Amino acid sequence: MVETRVVYLEPEVMTVKTVTLPELGPNDVLVKAHQASVCGSERYYYRGINVRPQDEAKGGEDVQLGAGRGDGKPKHAYPMGPLGHEGGGTIVEMGAGVDTYLGGGVVAVGDRVGSLIYPTYTDYWVTDVRHVQPIPDGVSFEVGCLYEPLGCAAWAAIHMGVKLGDTVAVNGVGFAGNIMLQGALKSGASLVIAVDVVPAKLEIAKQLGAHIVINALTDDPIAAVDEITRGEGVDIAAEAVGGTGIGIKQALAMVRHNGILSLYGDSYAPVDDFCFHRFHEDGLEIRNLNAVHYTKLRSVETMREAYRAVERGVFDLDVIFDHSVTYSLDQVGEVFAAEAAALDTQSSMKTLLIP
Repeated sequence: MVETRVVYLEPEVMTVKTVTLPELGPNDVLVKAHQASVCGSERYYYRGINVRPQDEAKGGEDVQLGAGRGDGKPKHAYPMGPLGHEGGGTIVEMGAGVDTYLGGGVVAVGDRVGSLIYPTYTDYWVTDVRHVQPIPDGVSFEVGCLYEPLGCAAWAAIHMGVKLGDTVAVNGVGFAGNIMLQGALKSGASLVIAVDVVPAKLEIAKQLGAHIVINALTDDPIAAVDEITRGEGVDIAAEAVGGTGIGIKQALAMVRHNGILSLYGDSYAPVDDFCFHRFHEDGLEIRNLNAVHYTKLRSVETMREAYRAVERGVFDLDVIFDHSVTYSLDQVGEVFAAEAAALDTQSSMKTLLIP
């Protein structure tokens, strides 16, 4: 019997518990955790910014990766957990029926894998083999443990719609926005504008090649983009903020007639004072840039597509680790409390948790 730590979340409270893992089923694998990372969604949930029961998605475990809560409560009900959907580790045991990964590839003990679902804030976890993917050859273990967030962001960068000569505004240049910004530059954008409230993140965006950076705490980003583009707006306005919907409102106000609104972040709370008129009157193209909320197989296929770009060195990932901080799993409570108390200065590209 394997004992492991798991983490549960309630508003402003993180609880670490020790549990005994179940015996492996025929299609299960036992994974020893190597590295996990904090998702922006969990930061919002910690602050009490969450999805109302009437706004829960209609897709469930029949079509999406992962399993339901098992207690009959809505997906986003508190307490949430076991927590952590970004991370990876090593397969140390396999069920009798385990053969291949979803999407192809033979499974073996010792494989390095990235996880697509909860829980990764742990020492070990048991899961159906469909919920892990092999880390590609040529990708370091640490980068591979970013499988879910990096794959999602890379897929967004590939599909955000940038063509040669386009003008682009990226709202939110944290981890995902950083990757999308790089994708816009590599795709031939003639002008890339980075918008954020954290000066350190804007400095990173500038290092990566952003032509203009705007601090939304000190300047009106909508007025600034309007001035830069002489009232026309940008060809592609990307949203990578999430949470309260402020990024959607900013991006919508920045995009030109017949432009592309590329939505990456997940907004949980209802958006106040929001009007859909421009969606219709300006003939906007709306791109939903999520990579893992389709069918189970399509989710895996999109992640593999994204990781081909990662494996080929398209993105500067050193900048992520150079501007990330690492903590032990025991520190998870103080990590969330500290980051929630410093929203406008929290400069880490990724907050990493090591068992």
